[in-house]
Amino acid sequence: MKTKPSNFLRLVILLALLMMSWQTAVAHGGGALQIANAPVADYQVSVWTNPPTARAGQTIHVTVGVAMAGTGEPMLEAEVLATVLDANGQPATSAAATTDQSINRLFYEADLGGLPAGEYELVVRVSGPAGSGPVSVPLSVTPASVLPWVLGVVGAVMFVVFVFLWGRRGKVGVPVRKTAVLRSRSVD
Repeated sequence: MKTKPSNFLRLVILLALLMMSWQTAVAHGGGALQIANAPVADYQVSVWTNPPTARAGQTIHVTVGVAMAGTGEPMLEAEVLATVLDANGQPATSAAATTDQSINRLFYEADLGGLPAGEYELVVRVSGPAGSGPVSVPLSVTPASVLPWVLGVVGAVMFVVFVFLWGRRGKVGVPVRKTAVLRSRSVD
């Protein structure tokens, strides 16, 4: 006889999924468009960052699209370096963006280490057969917030209460009948 997974196991699995950060689910690609079709040598470069609002200590995912300026065809043989500069112009974190990390393979992607709260500049340098050059955009890193954790805990508690009440719905209000005959005996 097969047994169904216990409700407790289901609850634990669902709570684990709820506690995962939404950024984990959308870690690659997407995000907020920071630079759209900026000319660099004979290329057009677009840059996205995810999460859209960078938080202190949180990984910043950078997606870069490089296309040929004349045709708009993707350029897949470029070297792309994403660097975050601090207020003094010194590199705070840097990573090579590659198509190997990309789900789409038409974009270059990199993960930059978490930074303290502050104002920075994101510089993306593209080098390829048609030339090289940088594009840059200001990057604000805001202090970390506890609000997502608070909302996650409140949501988890509400879910547990809902599951508990849902499981009891068939048991509430059902009277227990007492019989004059012992249940171990046949009524026939």
